[in-house]
Amino acid sequence: MPPKPEQTPVILRNEGQYLKILRRARLSPETLEEILSDRGARRYHAVRLALAGHPRTPRRQALSLVLTLFWRDLARLSVDIRVHPEVRRAADRELLRRLPEMALAERVDLARSVGRGTLLALRFDPDAEVIAAALDNRFLTEPDLVQAAARRDVEVSALEVIAAHARWSLRPAIRSALLHNPKLPVTVALTLLSRASARDLADLRDSPGVPRLVKACAERVLARRAGRV
Repeated sequence: MPPKPEQTPVILRNEGQYLKILRRARLSPETLEEILSDRGARRYHAVRLALAGHPRTPRRQALSLVLTLFWRDLARLSVDIRVHPEVRRAADRELLRRLPEMALAERVDLARSVGRGTLLALRFDPDAEVIAAALDNRFLTEPDLVQAAARRDVEVSALEVIAAHARWSLRPAIRSALLHNPKLPVTVALTLLSRASARDLADLRDSPGVPRLVKACAERVLARRAGRV
């Protein structure tokens, strides 16, 4: 027979004691309900976070608790695979709602560690510091960044940050998206051409709207590779 859920009487505990109880995955519904109904327990934000993320917390109450959490707590929920997907999505929705009111430093911190639901919005942030932080987020994928680098309304500073990144700038698809973006500064484009593919070089040489200097440099790199220079 499977083990029975642990039922622990809850009697006016401090924050640490509540958290110790909530670390147990097999809590009984009665114990959880007792903590959920305890106003003393819910005044601790760490306890609210633990309740929202606990696999046995009733979904409706977990979703209600999400709205009471600080943004750092929401970020933690969004990346915790032990948390129910519906709760993680709710955390991302709440973060997205709060983004316009968040300070730059907060968005930078958030971009480094938040889950994909919020990260997909932060990759389009107008501030280069946020983009730089997002580039080091473990949930960012190459297609995410290709889409960001190809946008015509992207900030020039964001393109510069992506082009200077030690890891992402080496990806051919990202280099191609950068080089085909007409907003990329010529000086930055020239630093990427030496590693560009022959197809990208030919496209740049032949495409309208590409700065003449970039076209000429693309042609020169192609000629050098062909042994004509």
